[in-house]
Amino acid sequence: MKRNITTLLALVLIVLVAGAFAGAAVQVKVKVQLANVRKSADMTAPVLIQVAQGTILDVIAKTGDWYNVSLTVGGVPATGFLHSSVVEEIAAGTAPAPAPKTPPVAAPQAARPAPARVPERAPAYAPREEAPAKKIFVMVGYQIGFQKDASTLDYTETIYQETASYSLAYNVAKGNTIDAAVGYYVGPSWGVKVGASLTSRDVADTTSFSIPHPLWMNTPRTGSLTGSGMAVKETDLYLDLFYSFNAGPATVDIYGGPCYVLSTGTIASAITITESAYPYSTVSVSQTSADFKGNAFGFNAGASLGYQFGGGVGIFLDARYLSAKATYTTGGSIPDLSVTLGGFRAGGGLKVAF
Repeated sequence: MKRNITTLLALVLIVLVAGAFAGAAVQVKVKVQLANVRKSADMTAPVLIQVAQGTILDVIAKTGDWYNVSLTVGGVPATGFLHSSVVEEIAAGTAPAPAPKTPPVAAPQAARPAPARVPERAPAYAPREEAPAKKIFVMVGYQIGFQKDASTLDYTETIYQETASYSLAYNVAKGNTIDAAVGYYVGPSWGVKVGASLTSRDVADTTSFSIPHPLWMNTPRTGSLTGSGMAVKETDLYLDLFYSFNAGPATVDIYGGPCYVLSTGTIASAITITESAYPYSTVSVSQTSADFKGNAFGFNAGASLGYQFGGGVGIFLDARYLSAKATYTTGGSIPDLSVTLGGFRAGGGLKVAF
């Protein structure tokens, strides 16, 4: 009777040992700096623990892109799931690392030395492994513009049976921009962003003129005048796709997309001539201005570098190029004026995630 019991216990022990060796037949090694071990095979599942690069774990089973591994959490045996993008399978028989703790510890050397190889390193900036917990963010910033524009409009008209000529030299100065946008992470590393920016740029013009004399032929009166109180204001509405590279609290975003620009140009609308008293040797010329609309489609693209402090609050630096062109139609004798909008801008601001 005792011999039968002893034989039965030996068989059970052999089965358990064989099962243990069979379960350890496949192992995985963590190849990123930190990997999330989740409660189930789902990117949205709770994180049980994080394990460090080089940690070796026994695989219980593989389902799709997920490895079910055995480990110890807080001194208690447990199982969890690792995504295949953060681990690599290694030769069977490599000794597993000690159970990971918080904070994670480096994996010890394997019992049997593996062939020499160059250790894998996580890139300095890598796409996010998973979508951030706070998927919605708001950005508010201030940008300095570098776009200038210059244009000369020449036109003539007939006065006293002779030709009067005018030349309007426009100079559109640089401008500063206030920008606000709302973004949403659609996937782990990419999303969409909609926003608007307001820009104001001063405009200066100098008008040179040659006005025929009312009594004597080929005796024009010449001069010049300078306009004032003119400006170009634009509102840029944009829809961008963005892609994020993450390195701890720092994030690099690359973005681009179409935009629609609503602009108003306060420019010269008419030139008025006033004759002096006899013998009409001089002439007074004045200029009036008005607001003209000029809307246009364009595109914008850029990159930003952000740093997250915690609690969803961070700062960012941004560089963007926006391209669009507006035409202001005066409807009078003065020709239409075309102005290049947008241009290169750079600045920074505040970013808050929700």
